[in-house]
Amino acid sequence: MTVQWRLATAADAPDIATLARAELGAYGEAADLYAERIALSPEGCWVLADGDALIGHCISHPWHRLAPPTMHALLGNLPPSADCWYLHDVVVAPAARGTKAVERLLPILDAIAAQQAIPVLALIAVGGADAYWARQGFIAAPGGAAGFGAGAVYMERPVG
Repeated sequence: MTVQWRLATAADAPDIATLARAELGAYGEAADLYAERIALSPEGCWVLADGDALIGHCISHPWHRLAPPTMHALLGNLPPSADCWYLHDVVVAPAARGTKAVERLLPILDAIAAQQAIPVLALIAVGGADAYWARQGFIAAPGGAAGFGAGAVYMERPVG
């Protein structure tokens, strides 16, 4: 298996939505939401491909710390004074786990955030994924996970 990250395109949005629903259940969102995020932050939206097969994705964009966007809601626009790079979704299909795909993507996201003078990567860990994200240098921060369900953890790590 040769898996590569590439920038997402609007044409990827339906496949991203299908994968998100399969892997994230109720946290998976509609294709129009992913298409909007790709349009608003094309440099932060990536797909993991094995040939023509989409086996992972990362949807990320500038945002405000401790105030993640509401689930299943379009943004309209990005905030002009963002202070974090928010990882909205990071999904790797079971077939691609163990390839260190996320570990290869995080330095790219760090560089994108640094170019925009954004000092922190942030995410909401669900389904017990906080242990994985802690191994990637993310630390739980109080607050920020309201509305994401029991066990959801807001986490941050410094860029760099």
